[in-house]
Formats: sequence, structure tokens, C-alpha cells
Amino acid sequence: MEYPEFTSEAEYLEFLRTQAVLPAGFRVNTASIEFTPKERPTREPYRMQLSLVLADEPTDRFAGVFTRNAFPGAPVIVGRKRLAEPAIQGILVNNRIANVRSVTGIEDIERLTAALGRVAGLPPERLLSISTGIIGWQLPVPEMVAALAGLVGGLHDGDAVGVARAVMTTDSFPKCRRVEIDGGSIVAIAKGAGMIEPNMATMLVFILTDIAISRDQARTALARAVDGTFNAITVDGDMSTSDTA
Repeated sequence: MEYPEFTSEAEYLEFLRTQAVLPAGFRVNTASIEFTPKERPTREPYRMQLSLVLADEPTDRFAGVFTRNAFPGAPVIVGRKRLAEPAIQGILVNNRIANVRSVTGIEDIERLTAALGRVAGLPPERLLSISTGIIGWQLPVPEMVAALAGLVGGLHDGDAVGVARAVMTTDSFPKCRRVEIDGGSIVAIAKGAGMIEPNMATMLVFILTDIAISRDQARTALARAVDGTFNAITVDGDMSTSDTA
């Protein structure tokens, strides 16, 4: 598919909405919180964006590919374990802090998914917590937990442009693509800019579909797609600790 050239940000975002229409059975929402990191106390609070992607029903048809970095972040460690679960239903994403090399990283994920599960009425093991941003800092869990009720209460269908914007860090622009196939659709949301190196190419990528596909087919197709794309890109030779598709 050939994509047009854009003369303004507004023109690009209007186009992006056509590329980000959610498949049937998915809802999303975003929220913004303020916090003061204990690692760098400041008068002006930092701002963090939260995103929630939730399926209407749990699904056993899910796949994941992660960084091969020898020092992965807590979200990757937990994400790999979640691949053995019978079903997944939701993804909570935050920018600003990567939850990498934090002494409470895995514990913080457990607290967040438990709190989200209580609000959404879901078992925490059906939920993923994925982070991107500064390495070595702790997540502001109390502030994040306080935002979860509004995040769940505002879930909507339509498009995921808000999520594509909320997951950005040093990206210049949000990224979404949509393909219609077999009476359904595949929609991908991605972020990534610096630290680009083969073995996942420093990306967070969330791919949603309402097409009938088995768990094994999903995992085989994702691995094959990543091998020919994210595992074949390098810019600065730095492999990230957080890459997840």
C-alpha cells in the first residue's frame, strides 16, 4: 500500500484515524497522571500517560515476542510467564518509566494488575503491564492505581489513535496501521525511536485482530513476522531491555 504525503500534523492524524479503527471486540482508553519521582525530586511534577487495551472476552489466542537482551525489564519477565496462561484479556501500558532494573519491578506489576483486575472484574493473570521510558526508576504505583477506575470507566470502541499517542516517548509521531482481510481486520499500534538494534528493534507493538486464528497459528505468524522486520533493523546499535510485540 502506498501512503500519501502530509502537509500538517492535523492532516496526518486524520489519516491515522482511518488506520486505527479497532477490530470488533476491543475497547481502549488513555489517562494522564502527574507524579514526583523519588529518584529526582522536582518542583514541577513529571507527567505519565497510561493506556488500556481491553478485549470484551478473554482469549486463548494470543502471542508474544520479546527482547533477547540479557537484562530484560520486569514487564518482559512477567510477559514471558503470561504466555503460559490459558487466556489474556487486557494490556496496561505506561510511558515515562520503563520499569527496568527497579528493585520492586515485578512486585509493582503484581500490584498494578491486581488493582486493575479489581476495577475491571478480571483475574490479574489475564492482564499485562508494559512500560517504556527511563531505566532504573520505580513506577509511581499509587498514582497509577488511583487512575485505573477512570481508565476502565472510559473504555470506548472506535479508533486507537489516543493509545498510539500515549505510548510515545521520543517518537516524532504516533504510528498505527490497519489491514482488512477475511471479513475482519488486523490493527497494529507501535512506538519506537532511539535504541534500535536487531532482536526486536526497540519497539512496543500491540497487534489486535478479530480474525479467527488459533493460538499456534498466532505464535508462528508473529515470530515469522518479527524475524523479517524488527529483527532486521539497526540504527544506533543499542538493544533495548523492554522490546515487546
